Amino acid sequence: MLFSLLNYPVKNARRLMSLVFPFLLLILPIQIFGQPPIAVTEELMREVFPDADRFSSKEGEPPVYRALRESPENPEPQTIGYLFETPDMPPEEVGYSAPVDILVGMDLRGTITGLKILHYIESYKSIRGDFINSEYFPDQFENKNIVEGFRIGRDVDGISRATITSWAVSRGIRNAARRVAEAYLEDSEFVSLTSADAVALQVLAAQTWDDMIENGLVVNWTIIQPDGTELQLALAFMGHDGLGELLVGDVDYSRADREASARVSDGNMLLVGIDGNSSQPFRQERLAVQQGDSVFPIERRRFVYVGSADYGKIADRVRFAGAMVLDPAIDITKPFDILYNTGGRVGEFGSIAQTTYTVPTIPLALALGQPVPPELLPEIDDDLTAFQNEGLYASLINDAPWIDVGVLLLLMMFVMTAFLRKSVKIRWVTLGFTLIYLGWMDGGFVSVSHITNFVKIGPSMFRSDLPQLLILIFTVVTTLFWGRVFCSSLCPFGALQDFIAHFTPKRFKNDLPQRVHDIAIYVKYGVLGFLIVMALSFTNLSLFQYFEPFGTIFYFSQSYLLWGILAIFLFSSIIIPRFYCRYACPLGAALGVTALISPWRIKRVPQCDVCKVCEHSCPTGAIRGPKIDFKECVRCDICETKLIDKSGVCKHDMEAVAVRIKDWSPVST
Repeated sequence: MLFSLLNYPVKNARRLMSLVFPFLLLILPIQIFGQPPIAVTEELMREVFPDADRFSSKEGEPPVYRALRESPENPEPQTIGYLFETPDMPPEEVGYSAPVDILVGMDLRGTITGLKILHYIESYKSIRGDFINSEYFPDQFENKNIVEGFRIGRDVDGISRATITSWAVSRGIRNAARRVAEAYLEDSEFVSLTSADAVALQVLAAQTWDDMIENGLVVNWTIIQPDGTELQLALAFMGHDGLGELLVGDVDYSRADREASARVSDGNMLLVGIDGNSSQPFRQERLAVQQGDSVFPIERRRFVYVGSADYGKIADRVRFAGAMVLDPAIDITKPFDILYNTGGRVGEFGSIAQTTYTVPTIPLALALGQPVPPELLPEIDDDLTAFQNEGLYASLINDAPWIDVGVLLLLMMFVMTAFLRKSVKIRWVTLGFTLIYLGWMDGGFVSVSHITNFVKIGPSMFRSDLPQLLILIFTVVTTLFWGRVFCSSLCPFGALQDFIAHFTPKRFKNDLPQRVHDIAIYVKYGVLGFLIVMALSFTNLSLFQYFEPFGTIFYFSQSYLLWGILAIFLFSSIIIPRFYCRYACPLGAALGVTALISPWRIKRVPQCDVCKVCEHSCPTGAIRGPKIDFKECVRCDICETKLIDKSGVCKHDMEAVAVRIKDWSPVST
């Protein structure tokens, strides 16, 4: 269907596959290792919930199977628990290669009765064996109550060198079970604790960063270096998931919690925001915690990177943030001192700066699972339910990094100004802005994975990322109206290729033979179809990085294979302008198909029948005489800004053009 839509000759399909197939053979063997999907049968449910006599069909919201027990005294079977599939509780936690689908059983007390892995794709399986389905790992979850943290290395033993997948399985089970408990287990211990926690977190959520400083949750600490420069640290207790998500946003906290769980077995996290004009960079080895006569140096394994402080209450307050994992021997109910070595050798605390931190009452109660003193809580009636069930996009506004949103809106204004005014100078400024900001500073580019994840997960994937949502809305709207405007000026990898082409001498540039080009442009549509089929069939199998090299250069991948793929595309872009956009970009293919319905296109004039200037200048080879292949056009508007004036009349005189072309005949449009 895709080929017919694009008027692609069927006879060339074999040639297309000959170009794509060798590359697929290179990457698929290292990816497709895993368990094929298992259907949920009654026999399987009995393994997960042995005490049940029978089970209902899947029903309710969120969808569950009811575990039923029959009794001669009761004509109606009694519900004794629930079974549920983790994919029904989005968003799914993603393992090393893809999400792991699990069938979980839970009784009415919130205790896990058993679980069964239904489906997973795991590249580690090829070298580590089927560790997820080993008896030891899944059996650890049985008889655990969902009030526990389910943290790898603390509550659950992970699998060596497979921490990412172990963590995803553990957190996925916990989060899905808690959603089911909130919906069906009103009298469970977890729901009662959650209600109390929600009230406490509501109090903290209403506070600003300055309020938190005043109340002692945040301690600002200025450290004077020997040369007089200042290192400014912001300390805040994160001993509860809700606290962490409130302070740094759910995405950054989740990543930090995962990393901390992989490194140490126990301890509460203390947020460390880092700023100032210090001539000496911040070093975690210079930190220590002292309580009484005991000093606890912060080892490398006890300090994790949190993020660039773009989300949560800390957003735009510091340059970046980390977190130290406090030694479990530290009594958080009592004050403790934070030390920082300002001189001498790292690890030796001779010349030190010092500050005292005391965990405030509400965060302390959250961390210890104790009730918050009533006098510290507001009177809440129906507002509590509203707070717990607030809209899916509440955090989209509450945690929005408004400075980033403002910068992004400014960039979009530049894009549209350059596009509508056909200004070459503004466009080059915009390309530089896009490359530096969206590429290396923000990393806010669009990927085909956004399309497949939206299909799989739904709109919840944007619940805490307003800038990304704005980019996607801008991309969809402009493509529907004008074509691939995103590809022209808002794609950082496209901008990088434009700069490469701009500074490459003409003698190095060349084009593929026209016949080869006409076939090769359809490779990207094959890649797009392949990625969509694989994502929908294999639960978001992680293949995008092999076909979208911009993540490699802008996120600084550690994979030599990915850097090799990137080098091939960049070298090819030196010879053939926008090589990746022309032949390999699956997102460009998706936008190209969408652009076919765009109403406002580049106008052509009679001189285009014979003039080849635009055709030779087009960076994607989208122009053929008087016709423009609009699905291949990236709306760089070179043909308009250089060769057509604002009234749409070609600058080349018809007679002057005609005498330069031998044996020409007008091509009908």
